[in-house]
Amino acid sequence: MSNSYKGDYKDFLKALGYRESGGRYDIENSYGYLGKYQMGEMALQDAGYYKGDSTPRKNDWIGEWTGKDGVWSKEDFLNNPQAQENAIREYHRKVWKYIKALDLDEYVGKTVAGVYITESGLLGGAHLVGVRSLAKFLKSGGREIPKDGYGTPITEYLAKFSGYDISEITGNVSMSSEEKNKLQEELDFNWDIPSSSDIPNYEEPPREKDGGTSGSGIFDLIIGIFRAIFSIFSKK
Repeated sequence: MSNSYKGDYKDFLKALGYRESGGRYDIENSYGYLGKYQMGEMALQDAGYYKGDSTPRKNDWIGEWTGKDGVWSKEDFLNNPQAQENAIREYHRKVWKYIKALDLDEYVGKTVAGVYITESGLLGGAHLVGVRSLAKFLKSGGREIPKDGYGTPITEYLAKFSGYDISEITGNVSMSSEEKNKLQEELDFNWDIPSSSDIPNYEEPPREKDGGTSGSGIFDLIIGIFRAIFSIFSKK
């Protein structure tokens, strides 16, 4: 059963941008992801904007930028909508190459964990949790369902972003066996940390933890009071 047509790649990006940031270019979330599409260090390295740094597990942006599209800093990127639009396209082209390198495009047209797989759904799922986690989901037959840092499951993005024509990204991708092997090696190393695995959900913000005191906290408080009273009387 195929999904109904939702639009082209521009429509896909419009939906993705709204989901990630409400369409805002100048936003940075608490995990250090930037802009309309909430791109991290690894994503912007793939897109050719960031050189990387000594802390690849953090989006702390302490490294150097390449100067592509006139972007020399995090602030430059946040204040340059066109650079962000260019960056997401470059990143998605690289992501699709990773997807093909792992043969994940062979799942298109199949149903996994109740979700009908499409090209645009694969791209959406990879944007949420990274290609390696996407591979785990597909190759486990849906038994493993990766989630982002806010608890959003990959199945939600696979379904939400299915049905778009993204041939602008996927249409002319071919690779030699040598390039495929190289990309597989990159995945084993770089994609140990998904580029965009902790993106917040702006339509359904993560709930704050309950502000009340836990049971163990109350118990510790009572014990502390008794100790204080005992200490006072023991000094008399």
